[in-house]
Amino acid sequence: MAAALAAALALGACGSGRSFGGCLPPGSTAFNAATAEMGGRGGQPPSPRAPVPAAPPPAGTPTAALRVNQVGYIGACDKQALLMSRVPMTGQAYAVAPVAGGQPALRGRVGPSRGAWSSGWPYVYALGFGGLRSTGRYVVRAGGATSAPFQIGGADSLYDRLVGAAASFFAAQRDGPDVIPGALHRQPSHLLDRHAAVYRVPAYSGTTLAGPLVPTGQQLDVSGGWFDAGDYLKFVETSSFDLVELEWALREYAPAAPAARALRAEVRFGLGWLLKMWDAHSGVLYFQVGIGDGNGSSILGDHDLWRLPQADDARPVRPDSPAYFVSRRPVFAANAPGAPISPNLAGRTAAAFALCAQVFYGSDPAFAHRCLLAGQQLYDRASQHWTGTLVSAIPFEFYGEDEWRDDMQLAAAELYLGTAGHLIYGALPHREPYDYVEPAASWADAYMSNRGGGTDSLNLYDVASLAHYDLYRVMVATHNTTDLQTNASAILKDLHDQLALAQQLAAGSPFGIADPATNLDTVPHALGYAIEARVYDELVGQPVFESLAETQLDWVLGQNAWGSSFVVGAGATFPQCLAHQVANLSGSLTGHGALLIGGVVDGATDPANLRDLGAPDGYRPCPAPGQPDRFAAFDRRDFGYVDSVLSASSSEPSDDYVALAALAFAQQAHQRARAPALHVSS
Repeated sequence: MAAALAAALALGACGSGRSFGGCLPPGSTAFNAATAEMGGRGGQPPSPRAPVPAAPPPAGTPTAALRVNQVGYIGACDKQALLMSRVPMTGQAYAVAPVAGGQPALRGRVGPSRGAWSSGWPYVYALGFGGLRSTGRYVVRAGGATSAPFQIGGADSLYDRLVGAAASFFAAQRDGPDVIPGALHRQPSHLLDRHAAVYRVPAYSGTTLAGPLVPTGQQLDVSGGWFDAGDYLKFVETSSFDLVELEWALREYAPAAPAARALRAEVRFGLGWLLKMWDAHSGVLYFQVGIGDGNGSSILGDHDLWRLPQADDARPVRPDSPAYFVSRRPVFAANAPGAPISPNLAGRTAAAFALCAQVFYGSDPAFAHRCLLAGQQLYDRASQHWTGTLVSAIPFEFYGEDEWRDDMQLAAAELYLGTAGHLIYGALPHREPYDYVEPAASWADAYMSNRGGGTDSLNLYDVASLAHYDLYRVMVATHNTTDLQTNASAILKDLHDQLALAQQLAAGSPFGIADPATNLDTVPHALGYAIEARVYDELVGQPVFESLAETQLDWVLGQNAWGSSFVVGAGATFPQCLAHQVANLSGSLTGHGALLIGGVVDGATDPANLRDLGAPDGYRPCPAPGQPDRFAAFDRRDFGYVDSVLSASSSEPSDDYVALAALAFAQQAHQRARAPALHVSS
């Protein structure tokens, strides 16, 4: 069946075809039905769970604490604060008042408890204020506590700026000659990457280098790209994921002009580096620049030194110096010339290139064609029958991925869309877009049949929800929903079941957090579920999981036990002591001034990850020695949070978290009641 897109993907302008902006208005039937199961906004409280033991709160800890989304609430939507208390509060009064003072704008009475957070905080109450719609800046007061201030306003005015903040973060992560100085006074870095030597993939024992680094004799220009987190390594594994999320934000939700321009510039920059990592002539995909950990003695890695990135270029080192590979960074190939490529890398990178073709077709058709060509080539090189350990990073423990069928499904779906909308006459291996539909359906069926499929949220290791969204729309548009390995109904059900699991997980928490890993990677899982929930709701045209989406974003932005937003610069309380070398050495440590705006940290985690903390010599202490831990009173046995330069597990901003946040915030700013249809012609 020949098919071509007669029109580009519709962007679904904010406000079209919807009655309440995609969110659930307070008191609506749809609102109550969607939230009753999880005990959220408008539903019944979840069944109380046994309190999780915690150390007694320190002397002076208040009796109550209020938690809100510190960025703010959309005027027409439901709104709630959460009141944590050490004593019963049911029946007591609460009020929402303007920050500027004056009479409360809304009053209410505390209802039944949603359950215990810990033995130290045995009561958590939801305080609704959905009836307050007036734009302004407010606080909530209850039980002698006052919340952090928050805004009530329009979705775009509240959240488009966070999309711009995410773009600012990626600009600060730039490597190579084309850095943007910004608030952190970045300078060109790792200019030696223009002539980087390629090495054989070395052996590791855990995260310790267990053998020599052996050069292949090749050199490659791998300058540019983004640092993956608080260190200076560069990975195709993370960069391809970041680009997929950012390109989706641009394609689907059209952020406001300033944010869109900044985001588009970063996407173009990231794609430029990713294209360098693919050598079509030899059929080799290079996947990593630098080594994180060496052997601790004769070979040091990136993680062994705390410094600004430009110091690596200035460091005089000989080949026998332990720091040689910190400055003369090695490059590693994912495959031998012409050999099949690990399908997680090949699939997701092909998807990023296919999305590039869709995003840049109108503004730069030549660049779009270059991306599409690379995407088709990479997809053709991907292993179709991979067994054993996937190639993601060295050592593998850095990014231990074990699923790849979702990456191949996403690649095939995006290549269909990119090829169908590509009206440029030029050399392409495949000119017939429908050739990608059957493989996409087969990969979807393989993913759904796999033991672990559908048990995770959208995150670095699982992109099935995005793949399902586009494949479902392609099936409907091409009128082929049954004559394939799977069908549109099965894809929709798989996405529904992932979110039903999330709802079940959220029902067990008084804060409504949904995390299949329980107390690990809570922030990326929350962002992933927020995105997934709205993707599903757009496909069915009903706010089935909207309350889940809102609750997950609220957690990320301050409505959690610790009362901290996990996004730098978002809200009144956010991470100040980042485990990030540039931010620590060049930025402010007080939450004011020069900040790594838009950085997203992992936040609360397993307390085991918060023991024996440390960093290489050279960091600026943060928090200051002797400063009390302002979050310890809210920890419990299985959950803790510290804001410390020494704690990578809770305080290191990562590109993949920020990419998820950019998509979630763009989605929040420009919510749609229904996904735009694809228009095809035979």
